[in-house]
Amino acid sequence: MENSQKYDVIIVGGGPAGFITAENIKKDLNVLVVEEHQSIGVPLQCAGLLSKQCSKELGNPKGIVNKVNGANIFCENHKVTVGDDGQTRAMVYERKEMDKDIAKRALKNNNVNLMLKSHGKILNANITNNITNNIENNANITNFKYNVEIKNNLKDEKYLFSPEIIVGADGVKSGVGKSLDMHKKRQIVTGVQIEYANVTNIDSDFVNVFYDKRYSKNFFTWIIPTGKDRVRVGMCDTSNALNKLNNFINTNENAKEILKGATPVEYSIGAIPIGYNSKSVLNNVMLVGDAVNQVKPLSGGGLYFGAKCAKLCAKTINNYYNNTTNNDNASLDYLKVYEDLWKSEIGKEINYGLKMNYLMNKLNNKNISRILKYVNDKNLVDYINANGKMDEPSVILKKIVEASLFGKKI
Repeated sequence: MENSQKYDVIIVGGGPAGFITAENIKKDLNVLVVEEHQSIGVPLQCAGLLSKQCSKELGNPKGIVNKVNGANIFCENHKVTVGDDGQTRAMVYERKEMDKDIAKRALKNNNVNLMLKSHGKILNANITNNITNNIENNANITNFKYNVEIKNNLKDEKYLFSPEIIVGADGVKSGVGKSLDMHKKRQIVTGVQIEYANVTNIDSDFVNVFYDKRYSKNFFTWIIPTGKDRVRVGMCDTSNALNKLNNFINTNENAKEILKGATPVEYSIGAIPIGYNSKSVLNNVMLVGDAVNQVKPLSGGGLYFGAKCAKLCAKTINNYYNNTTNNDNASLDYLKVYEDLWKSEIGKEINYGLKMNYLMNKLNNKNISRILKYVNDKNLVDYINANGKMDEPSVILKKIVEASLFGKKI
């Protein structure tokens, strides 16, 4: 079970957050990425709609299948169209190709290694609660380091590693975070999506978004064009998402018109964590991406935040090693800088988003229709086009909701 290979950093999870962390770790550190699936980019768990800023943050990876200018936003008989000015505002990606491109980019660094079809497990996670509760008050315990056991299912072998740092980039279910009780109160939203081919009636320049309680009670529904004759139809909600999606496909007039004669070719389902208070650093363990709820609460998108935080995670690791080089007694406490960094970077938007998500869940269709009517009546589309940001949606939404429902000035 012992393994002679020494790794400075082991990253559990081979998605974009994991590989972007690996890519940005300095080249004199030996890094292992452990991925539970046999191929990068599967299973598909994302609608693949990314802002230009998000694409840039990801390193402008390959995999673009469509570019969109804006969105049609619906609630019952009301509709607002934003972005109708010919400018590209977002790209639609084939996630499998995108994820593999990011992985290949990281693996070009000679210090980054990959182990597919393998599971990473914190071996000594059962450290007693008494010790865990006193970690921050005891310098010796503060430098306690967890080990990791890797089971390679391709070879049916197990390895025991004692890296300096373990990064959990293993998604919403994060076995790393769960085993160390790092997940605090959060909401899990289910996302379901069906991709259709042979679509004959779709404007490929616009995404269609439905904030309509008849379909999704706590989130929204979408139709995303992936080209001239393909679309992704999906929904997020807190319960019964697949049944609700089928109801939308069968009863919504826009959906029925767009999908007339279309053929379903791929089905995917995933989970999205909505929350803020989970612990992202514990001794030599760090969490990044969906593993620690680095997700926009209003849209459920995690790629932009995950990429930004992955770079901050790598930066913290690099600085920790620089400090260690100059100080043999450097404490693992330094890694807590990472939590301060990422919360300073995206914490405000997450907090805003959580508040707006709570408010939107309280609204009924009458309220939402009133908001859309207000936007049209007050000619606010140009204002939204100029000031709205896909990756920071809560600020402008807050202003519009308060103006339309509570009479505040924008």
